[in-house]
Amino acid sequence: MVEMEVHQVQVSSRAYQRVLLRAKEGVGNLHIVIGPAEARAISLAHRGQEAPRPLSYDMARSLLDEAGASIRQVAITSLQDGIYYAEIHLADDEGGEHVVDSRPSDAIALALRTGAPIFADESVLNEGEASVDGETGDTGQPQCLVSLEELLADSEPGMTEKQQLEKRLRMAIAEEAYEEAARLRDHLNAIP
Repeated sequence: MVEMEVHQVQVSSRAYQRVLLRAKEGVGNLHIVIGPAEARAISLAHRGQEAPRPLSYDMARSLLDEAGASIRQVAITSLQDGIYYAEIHLADDEGGEHVVDSRPSDAIALALRTGAPIFADESVLNEGEASVDGETGDTGQPQCLVSLEELLADSEPGMTEKQQLEKRLRMAIAEEAYEEAARLRDHLNAIP
């Protein structure tokens, strides 16, 4: 496992957002396509900002605190059929260890809120200089290419939630953003 850090959150002109993780030491990076809500949550925590009202991740952190549990680490463990898998490693107040299956975006958002380290299995890493649409981050400083306005601007007035999701699903498939497409499909299937 390689310890990673969030380098950028990018809102694309396309239908999806991405988070770019870089190895803390050595060479290796990881681009993960994420949804707009997850991009907003990761971006806020990465910039040390808080939402006007608690997000789901803030509530989850509060619930863990109240239960006496803590996140020891999160790990992006594998890539299967274009979908990344992650785990959240918890410790309870009695010293017990627990592992919870998670989407990488959720695990990253929680890790940033709790200060837990982020790891990735070497098998999922890309080698070479990290780059997102021409941004190389030559300064070595973490960058955040997203604004809250951009994250909230992707919905069209008059469209139902289902119509917006269907539109984003078509765009994600057209752009071969299969992890995002799978997430959108699952969300659409949950709508009555």
